[in-house]
Amino acid sequence: MPLPLSCAIITQNEEDNISRTLVALSFIEDIVVIDSGSTDKTVEIAKSLGARVFYRKFVNYADQKNFAIAQTKYDWVLAVDADEVVSNGLKAEITELFTKNKLQSEGFLIPRLTYYLGKWIRFGGYYPNYQIRLFKKTAGEFSGGLVHERVKLIGKPIKLKNPLYHYSYKNISDHLKFIDRYSSLFAEEEFRKGKSSSVLWAFLKGCFKGFYMYWIRLGILDGKQGFVLALLGFYYNFLKYLKLYEKSNSISSFFVMVDSVHDVKSRKSTKKDSNQVHVG
Repeated sequence: MPLPLSCAIITQNEEDNISRTLVALSFIEDIVVIDSGSTDKTVEIAKSLGARVFYRKFVNYADQKNFAIAQTKYDWVLAVDADEVVSNGLKAEITELFTKNKLQSEGFLIPRLTYYLGKWIRFGGYYPNYQIRLFKKTAGEFSGGLVHERVKLIGKPIKLKNPLYHYSYKNISDHLKFIDRYSSLFAEEEFRKGKSSSVLWAFLKGCFKGFYMYWIRLGILDGKQGFVLALLGFYYNFLKYLKLYEKSNSISSFFVMVDSVHDVKSRKSTKKDSNQVHVG
């Protein structure tokens, strides 16, 4: 019998992942998917596998995930991404928490194990990568800016042992698209805070990240995959701060800042529209 637990997922064009994710969640009674306008078969697949599907215009990751949580039926929520899969061990661990009344905290930290280029990555800072994903929704919510949303929890979370499987990137091209998008979001967020950078600082930040991943966090033990991840870690950090340098040294910086203020006002004025929910 499914557990009296809800799961919240946000999606956009996840037809390659969503089926694998939802099948592994069959032990959960209530599954909510918030889609922000998929043009592939994501919504169709989610409905066919029993999820309650809603549409909502994307604002940012934290806001979208909090909206998903607000649509759930139960007090306890498991928040997963569309490219994550609950392992059999984690399923058993969560089931035991509910069936044996071991919910002794307001939330639980779950390790993530990433699959990359045909290998499970255990070093380089990728594992265990604990994140609060199972929590009581009255005690926690997602917070953060344009990137790096995290659950802010009332009370101290307890660590679980078994992982969420994370199928992060389809291939190198997919990884590079991620880097390009998230480095832009990082630069925008930091620029709005009044931060600046330089080419030298971008290079040094990139070098430190690559060195840290490969040597300090022992990415070398992940073989060629560890080397690729450290190299792309260098590139990602370099690009983040290089784009910040580009923004902070642009002759149109003033106009960008003015536009960011206007954007905040615009989002407030359109908040009512963005909160429109369409049940699928």
